[in-house]
Amino acid sequence: MTIEPIGYVVLLLGALSVIYGARFAIGILCLLTLFGAAAALKLPSLGGGSIQPSHLLLFFVVATALLRRAETQAALASIAYPSPGFWFAVYILFSAVSAFFLPRIFAGATLVYSSARDASGTMSTVASPLAPGSSNFTQAVYLLGDLACFAVVSGLARLGHAGLIARNLIVTAMACLVLALLDIGAFMTDQAALLGSIRNANYTMHTAETINGFKRIVGSFPEASSYGSAALVFFSFTLLLWLERFPSRLTGLATVSVGATIILCTSTTAYIAGLFVLGLVVLLSLKRLPSGRATAPYAAFLVITLFMVPCTIVALMLIPDAWNSITDLTSITFADKLQSQSGEERTAWNTLALVSFVETGTFGAGLGTVRASSFIAALLSNVGLCGTVLFAVFLYSLLTAASRHKSSDRVDRAIGIAAVLASIAQIASATISGSSTDLGLLFSITAGLAIGSLDRPYVLPQRGARSLMSPSLEASASPMKTPIGLTP
Repeated sequence: MTIEPIGYVVLLLGALSVIYGARFAIGILCLLTLFGAAAALKLPSLGGGSIQPSHLLLFFVVATALLRRAETQAALASIAYPSPGFWFAVYILFSAVSAFFLPRIFAGATLVYSSARDASGTMSTVASPLAPGSSNFTQAVYLLGDLACFAVVSGLARLGHAGLIARNLIVTAMACLVLALLDIGAFMTDQAALLGSIRNANYTMHTAETINGFKRIVGSFPEASSYGSAALVFFSFTLLLWLERFPSRLTGLATVSVGATIILCTSTTAYIAGLFVLGLVVLLSLKRLPSGRATAPYAAFLVITLFMVPCTIVALMLIPDAWNSITDLTSITFADKLQSQSGEERTAWNTLALVSFVETGTFGAGLGTVRASSFIAALLSNVGLCGTVLFAVFLYSLLTAASRHKSSDRVDRAIGIAAVLASIAQIASATISGSSTDLGLLFSITAGLAIGSLDRPYVLPQRGARSLMSPSLEASASPMKTPIGLTP
């Protein structure tokens, strides 16, 4: 095992997390989710595999929560029946069990695409007969880490720290913008080597690609689609917070600036998923107008999307050079994508994944066995019909959480709805181009925040009133205690 320079920084932050608590640790974890191209640890014994900074810090986040009784109780309560977290836990535990049994039960029964490393440690995708492999173990560990992250974040939100976590995500959105600007600046000045310390993972890096003269923004991720998917999460989250008038001056700035980088990253995944998210927000805005619950930002959003954007498009059509550039970019990112070598490869992955689903009798080949290019195809081929149904039940309970808990505090409710939208954005992006069933730690953070803020059973006591909580919960949730974290 080799510790990279950024790994020492993460270990230091992890030690500070144990001292200052999970609220501090969650703020750091949110920031570290941005470093998708970095490796904190490298494992030569596992073919050159690497551990990202966020996953290394997660160990300290969980340890920090376990050392505090109130946070442990709240985390366990967040995955107890009938909370939506229960179904998320059942889905992940079922997936982990499938990683051990199904590849052995159906060994050789079908042909699958799986990830493998060559002699240099570079990842490649090859077709081979179904068989157990190291990816079964690693994917199970990643999913269990997702569950632990979900429980800790949801538990903190249930204890009254949803606002703190939301502000940490807003700060992370601004950090995402800064890293995007650094990426553009390094490319334009031919100083990409300066970002080598955060691009040291054993992935294939697509950091210098251009389309029709446009620099494909990758930020601190290995490719434009990864950046676009992450940026869409922050855009969705801050957009809805701005619409709900969340008390932070950075929500509007983060929404506009991060949204601009999504357009410039030229990611087909981000474009399609972004249009889907905007459509959902338009429907939500139209639904709130007749009921009188729409704020002024909702009306402004509808004016921009339904009137100003179409007028701008018509105006650009009158400028031939500008319109030709836009149509060429649209053709490359949409129409020509499926006909490219990458598009043909991804189509082949999904086709063979669905064939594996059928040839294993709909049981699936086991978590981490099949590589696909769509989250749905990955679900069906890896964990089968049963695992897919379990995830669908969790998703349904997540989407209906806001309607089931109408008595939540206004701010908590706004945070919860924004976190639900951010979670939907991640599922939409993964459905278009996700290669596995692991939605990542950022999804666990937003989903945990959504459930914890919308399903919060603990009420902070008023001054002079007797608390109904246990002493440990009261100490953790006391409003007189200044939370430690990253706030804008």
